[in-house]
Order: sequence, then structure tokens, then C-alpha cells
Amino acid sequence: MTEKKQPIEVTYRARIDARLVYTILMPYVRERLFDQLRAIGPIILFLLGFQFFVFRLLNLDNPLGIAAGMCAVILGLMFFIDGLRIGVMPLGENIGSTMPAKARLSLIFLVACILGTTANMAEPAIATLRVLGEKISPQRSPLLFDYLNVRTEMVLWVLSIGVGIGACNGIYRFVRGWSLKWTILPPLFIVSILSLLAALDCNASCLLGMAWDTGGITTGTVTAPLLLALGVGLANALGRNRDGMAGFGIIALCSIWPIITFLIMGLYHSWTGNFMSAQEGEAYLAARAAAAAVDPVRANALAAVGGHFLSASQAIVPLMAIMLIVQRVVLREPIRDLEHVAVGIVFALIGLLLFKIGLEWGLTPLGDAVGRSSILSFTGNPGSGSTGDGEGLYGPFWGRVVVIAFGFIAGYGASLAEPALAALGMTVDNVTAGALKKSVVMHTVGFGVGVGLAIGVARILFGWPTLWILIPSYGLVLLLTVLSEEKFVNIGWDSGGVTTGDITSPVLIALGLGVASAVGAADGFSLIAMGSVWPIISVLAVGLLVTRTTPFIRAQRKQK
Repeated sequence: MTEKKQPIEVTYRARIDARLVYTILMPYVRERLFDQLRAIGPIILFLLGFQFFVFRLLNLDNPLGIAAGMCAVILGLMFFIDGLRIGVMPLGENIGSTMPAKARLSLIFLVACILGTTANMAEPAIATLRVLGEKISPQRSPLLFDYLNVRTEMVLWVLSIGVGIGACNGIYRFVRGWSLKWTILPPLFIVSILSLLAALDCNASCLLGMAWDTGGITTGTVTAPLLLALGVGLANALGRNRDGMAGFGIIALCSIWPIITFLIMGLYHSWTGNFMSAQEGEAYLAARAAAAAVDPVRANALAAVGGHFLSASQAIVPLMAIMLIVQRVVLREPIRDLEHVAVGIVFALIGLLLFKIGLEWGLTPLGDAVGRSSILSFTGNPGSGSTGDGEGLYGPFWGRVVVIAFGFIAGYGASLAEPALAALGMTVDNVTAGALKKSVVMHTVGFGVGVGLAIGVARILFGWPTLWILIPSYGLVLLLTVLSEEKFVNIGWDSGGVTTGDITSPVLIALGLGVASAVGAADGFSLIAMGSVWPIISVLAVGLLVTRTTPFIRAQRKQK
């Protein structure tokens, strides 16, 4: 007998050193870094181009700090999005696909509400509201000053609860089989009544622009994928995803309900008088300035980093804890790749911390500086609070035209740089069988955002009440919604949610506040609101045109 040969075992011993780690990781890091640069770079270059060449200001306050802040934003988004991809989204997708088959409907509603609330607290864009307090005047807008300086956490939770209610509204729509066209009308009626009441209230009127702006920043990188996964999973379980439209609509509802909850809170505090007076606001600013003067390095740098880390932890950790509890207790499934989840949480924490720091040091100061510089187009005395001092670079009339055109180009260019818009365009191309192509969708949405921002900038420059631009815009969108096909209603309303992303929202808010501060306006909000509603108008208008001119869609309508 011949002896059976034993297999030869070969072992390799690789020396892991810094060079090997660099060789393996660098291509991956470079790709992720370039992704963020491609998204953020055009917006930064556009702002700087207008600052230097159109407004003819060749200097920025603290340029090194702004540059460091922009680097922190890029690195922060890189870490944050990778953290979501590695640790958060796999859990969210599993919950969305398996919960409808394993849980009662009441429990699905509860989980959707809790997930929507906690996910919104982790949104990078919503952190913008934490750094805007010092931009608000306590004399002109005492209630708004109170909200953005003293009660910021309460405001964020109220907005997040609104997102949770919107998620339940969207899921109930799936269960009942309602069309978005008729589901969205009741909350729009409620928010219209509340807006009218706020506009007639001397204290709450200053909240109107911010209220409608919050609808555009509450559904972003974290919230939208989680709620879409849950909605699509439920639609699949109910057999209502035959046309590929199940994921649409829920984001629109999650954008309207935060406006409702915010306005209810504002009217309550206004009617009860439970907010800071102008004198108390001045005293608060003086006390904060005195505290910063004692130890400026510690007050401005160390305390800021510590505060941002605490807020990042408060945003990420509860969300992940709830998702893990749902996975283990509700679904009774094991948590796969726990080490990946842990790495994802760490990455998300690091990313959100860096983004918050970059937002405060880079994005907000840059947008504010460009906004303040813009009035040099039509006045020679920036920051005077008056538009009548000098004729500026281009004269009183053409100078204002330049600033309004700046708003249009900013909205058009920024929206085209949003990765979420490209994803929406591809989805719409597939759903409409090429009748509405990706490029058409993107440019239609970009045009709508540009028109909306031009209107918003004009409101700030000319001092129009916010209600004057909200009522005509939403009246038009309601008319188009009633006239449009259900498919285009879903596409149109969700297009308003993808135009205000993690970068666009902070820049637009800072731009608006900068222009408002320079011309002496009461507030600079409403840019995001206009940049969200006008893409809906443009998409619905194009949808009506396509419906009536495309043979394939006309044939589908006849079959129905």
C-alpha cells in the first residue's frame, strides 16, 4: 500500500506596516474624497467666483479658518457617508424589508415614528440651526432669537417629531392605497391655516420663513433612505409596488409635517408670551461675549469641539441603539457583522463631528460673507441697513438684478451638483420608460430651484412679507398637483426634497442671512422654501407637457 500523502500547508506571513496600510487604503480613501470634492467643489468655486469677479472683493475675513472649515466639511461628509454605508444602512434596509412581514401594523407605525424622529436628529444639514443664533437680531425677531439661541434643542426635537408624524402619514397612505395627490392636501391645508395665523401674529410672523425652510432640511442623507426602505418594504408586502413608485411620496409628507409642528410651537409661545424679550436677548448676547473674552481659545475652540462631539453622540448613538433593539427584539434576528456596525458608528461620529466644525468655521462664514458682499452691486455702503447709500458697482436697478441673477445661478448650479438629484433622475428615467430622461429631470429641477432662489432673494432685497411669495407659489403647485398624473405628482413632490442637501442647505441659509443682515431685513429665511417648491412646479409643468405629447404615456392613459 502506498502511503497517503498529506496536503502541504503553506502559510504566508505578511509584515503589516504603515506602507502596506497606505497602499491598501489610499485608493479607497482617494475615491471617496474625490466624490465629496466633486459635490462640494463647484459650489465653493461658484461662491468665490462671484465674490472676486462679480462683487469685486478680493479679500475674505479669516481665509485660513474658512479653508480649514471647508476641509473639515469634506472629510466629515466622507467619514459620515461611509459610516452610514457600512453600519447604518444595512440595518435600515433589513428592517424595512423584513418588518412588514413580522410585525403588526401598529408596531410598524411606532417604529416608523421613532426612526423618523431619531434619524432626523442625526441629519448633518439640520445642524445648521445650531450655529445661526448669533445671526438673529433680538430686537427685530425676539421669538426667533430665543428659538435659535436658548431653545435650539427643543426646536430640533419638535421638527424631528414632525418627521416622525410624516413617516406615519406616508405609511398609512401605503396601507390604505391612497394616491399622493389626495393624501398631501390635508396637511397642506393645515399648514396654510397655521401660516396665515402666524403671518397675522406680531411675534410669530418672524418664524414663517424659517418654518418653511425647515421642511427642506429635515429629510436628507440619513432620514430619506431609512424611511424609503421601510415604505418600499411595506408596499412590497402589500403587493403595491407593481409600478415602481412605492418609494415616492413619503419624503414629501416628511417635509410638510415639521412645518406644522414648528408653527404650532411658535403660535403657542407667542400667544402665551413665553419667550425672551428683546432686552433679555441683549443681556444674553452680552453674557456670552463676556464668557468668550475670559478665555477665548478655550471658549471658542475646545468648548466648540466638545459641544459638537456631544451633539454628534446624542444624534448617532440613540438612532443606532433603536435600530439594534428593533433588529433583536422586534424582528428577533441576529445582528450580522457586528464589527462592521461598530466601525460604521465610529465613522459616523467622526464624520458628523468634523462636519459640524466645518459648518461653523467654513460653510456658514463663506456663505455669510458672499451674501454681505452682494449688496455692493447696488449700494456703496455695505452693512448700513439701507439700500440708498451710493449706487454701488452696477447702479440701484441693475445691481439688484445682478444679485437676483446670483440667486438663480446659485440654485441652478448647486442643485445639479447634488448626488441625490442624479439618483432621482435615473429612477424617473426608468419609471417613465425614457419619456422623461435623466438629463431633462435634472435641468428641470435645477431651473426650478434657480427660479425659487431668485424669488427668495428678491423678497429679502425688497422687504416683501414671506406670505406674499408662499401663497402664490403653493397655490400654483396645488393647481398643478390636481391636474397632473399620479406618477408625476410623486416625482414632482419628491424632487423638492432632493434639492436641499447637506451642503446646499447651510450655504443657502447663510447666504440669505448675509444678504438680510447687509440690507437691514428682519430675517433672511425662505430661500430653502422657495428652492423646494419651485422644482415641484417645474417638474409638474414638464410632466403635464410630456403626458400630452408622448404617445406611450397617452396610450397608457387610454388603457386605464
